[in-house]
Amino acid sequence: MRINETYERTPIQPYQPEDQSGGCNKVGTQSVDIAASLSLSPTAAMGTPTVSCQGNPSVTCVTDPDGTCCTLTFIQQVCVSVPIRYGVTMSTGEPSISCADDECGCNCGCGC
Repeated sequence: MRINETYERTPIQPYQPEDQSGGCNKVGTQSVDIAASLSLSPTAAMGTPTVSCQGNPSVTCVTDPDGTCCTLTFIQQVCVSVPIRYGVTMSTGEPSISCADDECGCNCGCGC
């Protein structure tokens, strides 16, 4: 005899001798949710800046309308370098556990 169709069956459980009171052995299962929290915080440390002049300054001179004063404006291009060290610090919280809403959500063979 050959069976060509799939069929549902109950898994074969290992033999468990019954106690003298006529009881039976069973296994209870429950899915649980476990959470582990993690906090990340940014860090940034600024170093000492350095400044260097680029080229020569340009100068503009403007005479006021009544000829009593001149205003000089100096423009200098400078290069400013600031070393910065970026990073992340991590801290962990206490893990927690709670019963899952679906007691058979993990397909743990509890027959649901």
